[in-house]
Amino acid sequence: MIPKNINRNHILEAIKEVDDKGVPGKRYSNKYIMAFNERLYPPKYIISIANKYANGEMLDSETFSGGKESNSFLQEYGFTIYSKEYVPDKKERKTKKDRTKRIKSTHSENCPDCKRTIEEMLIKIYGEVKVNYKFNIGVHPTEYIHSPYYRHIQRIFESLQEFRGYRDFIKTSNLPRVDYYIPDPGFIIEFDESQHFTTPRKVALSNYPDKLKLGFLRQYWIKLCEKLKRKDSDPSFRDEQRAWYDTLRDFLPTLLDLGPTVRLYANDYQWCKLNPENTEDINKFKMFLEVDDSPGGIEVRKDPDPTMARIVIAGEWDGTVKTARTLLKDICDKWPEKERVDFLISCGAFLTFDWPPEIKIVRNNKYPDIRILNQLKFIAIEQCKLLLDNQLKARLKNLTDYITIGIDSFKDKISVSQAMIRQPHIEMVALVDLASDKIHLTGKSYPTAGQQDGLVRFDDLGSHFVSTTRGKVMLLGCHDLNVFNPRGEATTRREWRRKVRRDFYDLINKEEPDIVLHHPHTTD
Repeated sequence: MIPKNINRNHILEAIKEVDDKGVPGKRYSNKYIMAFNERLYPPKYIISIANKYANGEMLDSETFSGGKESNSFLQEYGFTIYSKEYVPDKKERKTKKDRTKRIKSTHSENCPDCKRTIEEMLIKIYGEVKVNYKFNIGVHPTEYIHSPYYRHIQRIFESLQEFRGYRDFIKTSNLPRVDYYIPDPGFIIEFDESQHFTTPRKVALSNYPDKLKLGFLRQYWIKLCEKLKRKDSDPSFRDEQRAWYDTLRDFLPTLLDLGPTVRLYANDYQWCKLNPENTEDINKFKMFLEVDDSPGGIEVRKDPDPTMARIVIAGEWDGTVKTARTLLKDICDKWPEKERVDFLISCGAFLTFDWPPEIKIVRNNKYPDIRILNQLKFIAIEQCKLLLDNQLKARLKNLTDYITIGIDSFKDKISVSQAMIRQPHIEMVALVDLASDKIHLTGKSYPTAGQQDGLVRFDDLGSHFVSTTRGKVMLLGCHDLNVFNPRGEATTRREWRRKVRRDFYDLINKEEPDIVLHHPHTTD
């Protein structure tokens, strides 16, 4: 909570201090920015400093919220807040119209409609759903003595006790209720808000056995713990307590012969937007519930002395990190003995992610705002890192030097020539050097005619070229290959397309690539 005695003068003093000393790297704002006297400031950091002038010390950022709480507080004192998606230039910020551009309240992870929608979706899919269901099971490790993972459960309990010295954080005799229980086929669903992602939760997750089946990505949950680092000190041991109860819910299936516990992260999606009467929404929701780790059969076709390998997917593909990681592990298992290649190539949309809700307007998708492009690139790189954990990278290093990952934002249609796609979207390709962990990212620069008004294009054609230990590589997205189509060269009328062709050819003559790696969506 922001102290009420902070006033405008304290905020002005904070602004002056930031002008003199700058902003520490970890205190930059991710979503919003405050404008004052033609300069920009992170709202939450400004309030933290303002408290020093009002109450004698910096305000701990964990004691109040960014977003709506901080923005509303500053707006009450006449300061202007912008979304970082669109920050007008200095000239625009002076106009009366833009002075009144205030941030509206954003969707919250505590939205009650989200939980109701999830319940409705589950009823639509499974029929019977028990909300806030109570299992008659205790909360001490000894209750799990008949679980095959009893030793691991005991070790996790002791690790939580030792983490900060809170040894008596169990204050109930029965396991608190689970969010949703699906009797048929029998599994638990937990809906995790940000307060679940704490350092004690990371401690617990890090001690899970690799063989424990889970209906969520353990490494992703650990990453969220590292990123969010939430703290709840009421009572002082609350984080250990919550981490322990979450752990028991994850291990409960091993005791009661249930399916793996599924976890949904509240901020992964605006769940209340889903429509239980819409088939596409139901199918999309099912992707979040997938707990089957075994993909379809893998067929290996091998040429003599290969230097490249391509992943060709036949049938439906959901593009989730979980499914992609499982497939790559199975590829490692099925890989021909004593064979090694320079490049392992995936397809377009090997990974997909939801379009960020804060990017509502892309004013020029052909030559996009660098801030929008950088935000999308950041998401793609994080997806790559999430996919290629250390264990998987170690296995892949035995097979190849480089792997490419096609990464698209989610869209309803595949970007084939005849498909009209006007919704904002992006298609990217990452080249990952498994030896150095370096990730080189590029994206489609030559869209199909049907998607040219929606695709956020990579206008930096130089990003398609990268040096490797195997020579200079040219990375191409799906339709980029059509830059080299002689028929297209003869029929292209739009000047920007003709320019892309000319510039691509000029770069090829300059870079002289040795290898072309192409990433089709539907055709090998």
